[in-house]
Amino acid sequence: MSTRIDLNCDIGEGFGRWQMPADTELMDLVSTVSVAAGFHAGDPATIRATIDQAAGRGLDIGVHVALPDLVGFGRRRMDLSAQEAHDISLYQIGAVAGFARAAGTRLTHVKPHGALYAMASADASIAEAIARATAAFDHSLRLFLLDGRFADLIAAEHGIRVEPEGFPDMAYTPDGQLVLERAKQSWPPRQVAQRAVRMATEGLVETSDRSEIPVHARTLCLHSDAPNAVETARAVRDALAVHDVSVRALSHCA
Repeated sequence: MSTRIDLNCDIGEGFGRWQMPADTELMDLVSTVSVAAGFHAGDPATIRATIDQAAGRGLDIGVHVALPDLVGFGRRRMDLSAQEAHDISLYQIGAVAGFARAAGTRLTHVKPHGALYAMASADASIAEAIARATAAFDHSLRLFLLDGRFADLIAAEHGIRVEPEGFPDMAYTPDGQLVLERAKQSWPPRQVAQRAVRMATEGLVETSDRSEIPVHARTLCLHSDAPNAVETARAVRDALAVHDVSVRALSHCA
């Protein structure tokens, strides 16, 4: 029996006339997209065009909620309260959901971006604030978090499902946190592909000190802003196929 994994990509991260040229090709290689909502990247026209393309391909579509930091691409930490995290998340969910509805589709998930993701992975109050915003908008939405952090708490308090996520194109610390990059660097596609296969089939990842730690992931993320994003995504898809791992969106899995 083959293993199944969702392959997601953070997408729509252009702004105005500065667009991400890899987006269209990447949408043919993944099963799920998380669309920038205008706080770290994206604008109304980009959100609309991205959702129209993703909906036409039958992809799962989520909203990539972020800190209000266009200059820093949402990768600089901010000192904000749990209530502020809730409010900025709800604002962005509503915006992207409006475009999804206009395109005749609906959102499937919410995923924090960059520094907000790192904060939610380490601080239960921030994770719960994002979960509260998600549940307030639509209880059927799933929340993507690193390794399924705080899943039991969020399910009990807010009744939504946390989907554990892994990152084959990012470095992990020995304690299981991500090494946040201000600008996404290129990883060798073959290395990313090997890491993706191990995450999907063995539940393991090599950390920054070359030790191995367990990683629980039902969805794997690839970044669209890496200079070699398309080449990397193709390598990952090919490697997963060789190892009998099928790529399928979570909405199509039990």
